[in-house]
Amino acid sequence: MSWNLLYVLDAFAISLFAISYYLNCYRRGYRIDIWHSQLFLICVLPNMIMLPFAKSELNVPVLGHDLAAVVAVLPSIFLITLLGYFAILAGGFAWRLRVGLGTRKLAIKLLDIVPRCSMMLMSSRSLLVFQALLCLLLQIIILAIYFGHDGFGFDLRQYTFANPALRPVALVVSNYSIIIASHCLARYVDKRERVLLTCTLLLSFGLVFFGARSNILSIYISILLCYLIRLRTRVSLLKLASVISVILLGGLYLGNVRAGQYSLGDFFAFLAVANNFSDLRDFAWVDALWDHNFWMGKTYLAALTAFVPRFASEFRDAWGTGAATAITLGFDPHVHPGVRPGAFGESYFNFGLIGVLVVGLAIGVIVRRVDIDVKRALTGPRPSMRKAFSSTMTLGVAGVIAMSANSSGFYVLGGIYLFSWLCLSALRLVQRRYISLVDAG
Repeated sequence: MSWNLLYVLDAFAISLFAISYYLNCYRRGYRIDIWHSQLFLICVLPNMIMLPFAKSELNVPVLGHDLAAVVAVLPSIFLITLLGYFAILAGGFAWRLRVGLGTRKLAIKLLDIVPRCSMMLMSSRSLLVFQALLCLLLQIIILAIYFGHDGFGFDLRQYTFANPALRPVALVVSNYSIIIASHCLARYVDKRERVLLTCTLLLSFGLVFFGARSNILSIYISILLCYLIRLRTRVSLLKLASVISVILLGGLYLGNVRAGQYSLGDFFAFLAVANNFSDLRDFAWVDALWDHNFWMGKTYLAALTAFVPRFASEFRDAWGTGAATAITLGFDPHVHPGVRPGAFGESYFNFGLIGVLVVGLAIGVIVRRVDIDVKRALTGPRPSMRKAFSSTMTLGVAGVIAMSANSSGFYVLGGIYLFSWLCLSALRLVQRRYISLVDAG
């Protein structure tokens, strides 16, 4: 397929997104919503907008002599991602039309589990403060080990690659801190309890040393998005674009500063081909060096055992998504974290086009359901940030479906829900005992 035709298809897909945004978001009184923001982040930005940059010679520092092979397969990879994009649209359309073939009620019950558990977690200020203090203690212990061996620094992640026994512990602490901090912030927005804002800021500060910009952004991004949705027409497109640009560019530049690179000129020159929005390029890179033997679900099976450290499992050490992509590219998976082949790469390498269709439909259903729930929570007679935020937590399910490497965070989330339920059950039991003793006295 010629590149000219490819660019026409690219422009057509972007135009569909723009038309949908205008008719279904802007004209309905919103300046941003869950559906269009997720479509933009999952498909439009990393695949459609980045298509011209994926074949650029500026990728040579990353791809090296593999650039020609990547450019050769890029058209077919773009068409695969385009198929996934249309599958997401179909999934969202089917949910909005209430098409379920008898499975809709079951899907509703399953998709309600995560929001209900998050509401349970945010039902008690004392529980959130207790878990925030526990997170801070764990952060201090991890950072003390890091600073004790490597001295003061801002890249715990790199240290854990050299010390794999510490990696799963650091990952659990990081995910635990993100989840608790974001729930503290959501309750603070509704209740204005300053102790919860303090907990959020302290946990955010600790995560600065963990070496991943996404950690800190993950705390605030969902709540900021819900806040912008609640504002509706009170926020202009210019202000919205400015806020998003500042957050993205600031987060990306923070990574350069942490690496000792302060030049703004070099930052903007490399931004277009950096690893932050390289899903399409990395998908094509893995495909170019892949032996075209489908993985047949091995990376998903490895994700099911994500609670087992990689150093303790030969299967996970070879078939975790990061390890599988690193090995395919000829890197040492114990040194290189692997690459991110986007929302549809892993499903394609495992099951081909069928996998892409299934994953796209599932993501579409989940994102559309979250979009409807968030708008209902924020535009009703009693708007609730906690209800809206708890609905966005379901997007984590879509994240696991898209990339199974996210499953470890989902296990941590499940553990937090279980621990919170046990704490609340114990608290209720103690309260009942106390009331019975008072009555008896």
